[in-house]
Amino acid sequence: MKVALSVKNNMITQHFGHCDYFVVYNISEKEIISSTVIKNPPHKKGYLPKFLKENEVDVVITGGIGKMAADLLTELDIECYMNVDGEIQEVVNDFINGKLEQNQEPCLEGKHEA
Repeated sequence: MKVALSVKNNMITQHFGHCDYFVVYNISEKEIISSTVIKNPPHKKGYLPKFLKENEVDVVITGGIGKMAADLLTELDIECYMNVDGEIQEVVNDFINGKLEQNQEPCLEGKHEA
């Protein structure tokens, strides 16, 4: 399973589209097998979910995310944990151990903190 975290300054970014990069963890049987850093491509409306699907991502963990992006992830069969906050190593460990809590409400106003 590939799990992508949207990252800025080693923390989960609070705006999906404004992350500096994604850290993609390859996880098998509750162990991190490998990790890769993927630079966030230039912003194009609706592109990031497709970009992540092309990179074979199964799960996205992010802070704030707009409804359109969240819906596109769902349509592409990518599970999305949204409104997550914290340092990436703690967050991925919580995910692996089934302790990651989330709020499934996408942002509706279109304005987010970077």
